[in-house]
Amino acid sequence: MNEKTRQPTLAQLRALVAVADALHFGDAAARLGLSQPSVSAAIAGLEASLGTVLLERSTRRVVLTPAGTSAAAHARSVLSSVDRLVGSAKHDAQPFSGPLRLGVIPTVAPYLLPLLLRTLVRRFPALRPDVREDQTARLLADLAAGQLDLLLLALPSGGDAVTELPLYDEDFVLLVNEKDPLAGKSRLDPVVLQHVRLLLLDEGHCLRDQALDLCRQVGATTKHPARATSLTTLSRLVAAGLGTTLLPATAAAVEVRRGLATATFRPPVPGRRLGLVHRESSYRAEEYAQIAERFRSALHSTSLPVRVTR
Repeated sequence: MNEKTRQPTLAQLRALVAVADALHFGDAAARLGLSQPSVSAAIAGLEASLGTVLLERSTRRVVLTPAGTSAAAHARSVLSSVDRLVGSAKHDAQPFSGPLRLGVIPTVAPYLLPLLLRTLVRRFPALRPDVREDQTARLLADLAAGQLDLLLLALPSGGDAVTELPLYDEDFVLLVNEKDPLAGKSRLDPVVLQHVRLLLLDEGHCLRDQALDLCRQVGATTKHPARATSLTTLSRLVAAGLGTTLLPATAAAVEVRRGLATATFRPPVPGRRLGLVHRESSYRAEEYAQIAERFRSALHSTSLPVRVTR
């Protein structure tokens, strides 16, 4: 390789900054813990790499050339960035610290996320959660691409090369208008879905797929044209008398307001399982397992309508 095409090394940049600060090779060498010939060689190598003279040398003093002044300023910037990089990496390498890019599906985020984030902040104060709400397929794609670290999804997630950490099970309830004959009913046979106008979330939501699976099991059809992107919107449609919908029990505790009521199913009650998902290859797998355990403990201490699992 031609000497002039070589990239400067960090050692050369540190030597330049030390000499620029001290304007003396001996003092610069002492500051760096090196011999004076080593510092001189580093400067000579840097000048050869850059193809320019950086210092004027004499027996009495060292003077920076204009190129040396400019190079020293750039070197300080580079070394500062490197030091920040190393410091950040050391900090983030500590257990339960640094950024945690968390993806959450929309049918969970409004109802469980406040509790889970409080748990993270209280138990792992050095973590920096960065939350993104999206549909399952996109979250899994970004997890695989390394753009997200941990997901909160309905299980099984359908992801490739992932580890799933179950957190809890919850039942589905039927959300109806308060004037509907089904309002307040219990122990319904799921075949009742054959006789209602079931409203669904839009394509891509896993809750939609779960509702469709349940309908297929009981021979129900879903032809209602209405579509919504959130459970809140679906609830408003039900309140307006456009039909009924299935809600996870955790959502029902929030969404059932004036004009709405619920009906429950007989055992085995249809429902879903939620859990954390991460890449099998993640070096933080043990941390995520401990985070999952903290989440389970937090769920145990609430009155949320869930059954904590493992």
